[in-house]
Amino acid sequence: MITINAIETEQCQIIYRQSPIFLVVTILLMLLIDSYYWDKVSSGLLMLWSTAVIALTIVRLMMVKRFNRQAAENEPRRWLFKSVIASFISGVLWGICLLFIISPILNIDALLITLILTGMAAGSLVPLSTYLANYYAFSIPTLFPLAIFCYSQSSFEFFLSGILVTIFLVAMLGFSLLVNRNVIETIKLRFENVDLLENFKKQKELAEKANIDKSRFLAATSHDLRQPLHALDLYLGALTVKISDDEHLELLNKMRASSHALSDLLNALMDMSRLDSAEVDVHNKQCSLSGLLLSICHEYEQQAAERNIEIKSSIAELTVYTDPVLLARMLRNLISNAIKHNQDCKVTISLAKQAGVAKIKIIDDGIGIAEDELSNIFSEFYQLNNPERDRTKGLGLGLAIVKRLSSLLNIPLSVDSKLGRGTQFSLSLATSEIELEDFSAIENVEQVDLVGKFIMVIDDEYAVRDSLKALLRSWQCEVLMAADEQELMTMIQTDNYPSPDLIISDYRLRNNVTGIEVITTVRQFYKQTLPVLIVTGDSSQTINDEVARNDCQLILKPVASNDLKAIVKQLVS
Repeated sequence: MITINAIETEQCQIIYRQSPIFLVVTILLMLLIDSYYWDKVSSGLLMLWSTAVIALTIVRLMMVKRFNRQAAENEPRRWLFKSVIASFISGVLWGICLLFIISPILNIDALLITLILTGMAAGSLVPLSTYLANYYAFSIPTLFPLAIFCYSQSSFEFFLSGILVTIFLVAMLGFSLLVNRNVIETIKLRFENVDLLENFKKQKELAEKANIDKSRFLAATSHDLRQPLHALDLYLGALTVKISDDEHLELLNKMRASSHALSDLLNALMDMSRLDSAEVDVHNKQCSLSGLLLSICHEYEQQAAERNIEIKSSIAELTVYTDPVLLARMLRNLISNAIKHNQDCKVTISLAKQAGVAKIKIIDDGIGIAEDELSNIFSEFYQLNNPERDRTKGLGLGLAIVKRLSSLLNIPLSVDSKLGRGTQFSLSLATSEIELEDFSAIENVEQVDLVGKFIMVIDDEYAVRDSLKALLRSWQCEVLMAADEQELMTMIQTDNYPSPDLIISDYRLRNNVTGIEVITTVRQFYKQTLPVLIVTGDSSQTINDEVARNDCQLILKPVASNDLKAIVKQLVS
């Protein structure tokens, strides 16, 4: 709230900041008057007047200096009162005293003295009207005696001059009132702006704190939820090879499906959060767009067949410069969306070059989308024709993620749909002539042979170690488990273990030690760059960069057993 004390304090600041300039002008005018009237009036009286003006100027300069050394917040009215008294004395010196000294010859120089006094009243209007009493205290004793003197003379010209001086004085007093109001309004606006700025800073601090709290929450969520989910997936994967009964196997598959659904939800929420907080970095490179599309089409063939959907592709050989990982996420979400929301139809994925642009189209001839719903499909958790929230139809986050990724990658995205006739999503990417990276279909994990492979596992969570041990042994791997670096190195040095085919390690271990630090120690011991898989629930770019710098592979928890098996095979081979 803006107080009177705050306004008066600001008025003090303005008055005393402008005073030196006004005082310099006063001294210059005094010297001009002295030089002009020295031989025309009593030099003694003129010297006395000049001495008084100089003395007052010195006093006012000392007031300014003292004001600048002291804070005026606690007593602004006292400083304003001092300024009013000084202005009044100055007005008396210029109006009454000067008029008294020059009055014997005023008939001759009436115009000059009138110009000097009215000029001073006009010139002091803006600086002194900051505080209204300040201007009144100066202008009235400066001009009112001049008007009285003019009225006292017998000639009509002096009487008319008196009227003009009076009108001028009244006008100046009125203008000073307007100037004063404007100054006060300006001061209030400045304080309001300061308050707004302070409020903005507080809101910014609150937002930053909320963002930090959010990041802390996400980190805790990533760790506390991903860890048990990861262990659950591994246990279910290990259990799969031990169950042959069809009835029990069906129950196990349903459990795995539920676990995967929970993992998908967690991953989608984490992705949305990272995209909204701009934590996703783009790593563009040359890549084969045709290879990427063919690989993704192959991934969804079985899911499409289960819904009696035919996937057709018409894909040209084109290369683009983009982030293949993020682009693949966009394409998977779009294709998955087309399959989940349709049945007994056809989905066509096409890639063609049009006017130098790679045009990707994902077209289905399914149920389509109503025109008034097209603007809503990219909103979070918004689902069409799913009031019962059937999980098999998705989470309502896929297209929201696609929209954010399209903005991040600067890939134009458009959608066209007719209710009952189908939907078409289109992406446009600039083509490139150089092909450096290709994508091929992932090998069927059921054909992977890991018999006899020696794998070291480092994780401080017992449940993760135990579940991963069970899974790896179900693949007939030799396994060495450790909770930290000390335990691992003790076992290696005591039992002379050979170099492993692969090391699987969590990123965050006990006592603020990272998996990268343990891996570095193990590599130095064996004097070779061993293949390493870092498994973590933290998806920050800092960890991604650190893992890449140390020539390791990264995968996020929770990871399905089949996916883990494929990655392990890739690394050990």
